[in-house]
Amino acid sequence: MTITQLDGQRVLVVLGNKDMRDFALDFGEMDMEDAHARKILLRLTRLACRKSGIDTRGKRVHIEALPMGESCYLLVSVNGGTKRYRLKHGGSRGFVFADATAFLNAVEAAYRSSYYRAKVAAYAYRGGYALVFDYPALPRSLCRLLHEFTEASGGALFAARVRETGRPLCTHNALTVIGQALL
Repeated sequence: MTITQLDGQRVLVVLGNKDMRDFALDFGEMDMEDAHARKILLRLTRLACRKSGIDTRGKRVHIEALPMGESCYLLVSVNGGTKRYRLKHGGSRGFVFADATAFLNAVEAAYRSSYYRAKVAAYAYRGGYALVFDYPALPRSLCRLLHEFTEASGGALFAARVRETGRPLCTHNALTVIGQALL
């Protein structure tokens, strides 16, 4: 675990693979509604603010969680106002392909370009296929590459619709699993 003070109001906490296992945290299930995750996140927030010298008494605290491979970045921001903890997840993004050829070509191109993403799922969706990325932001080069093959794409709401109505094909590491099978 690494704690870095960014400025007088923000601290960045980097939790590696081992830290995520030791704290029994899973990014996909981490929110303030889960008692275990809430307890761990509040302790990490207090520790990070105490080590960096940021006073949180009577202030609003925002915790933003960003996945980076198997690790997780926590951005803790302390603002004026009443004390409140809020965990903000980054959004998802979905891409729909008209047929199997476009889908497999897109996966192969992304795999060959070394875009290995852990939180990517593949779905059969409305007679075609879809990829859903659970990342707050994707590199523009990856989005451009996928848009060459897509029929439609969208943000978090679109990705949720694909997850809800699509049939799962590969729910974890879809780019790597399918890409390796293609080569």
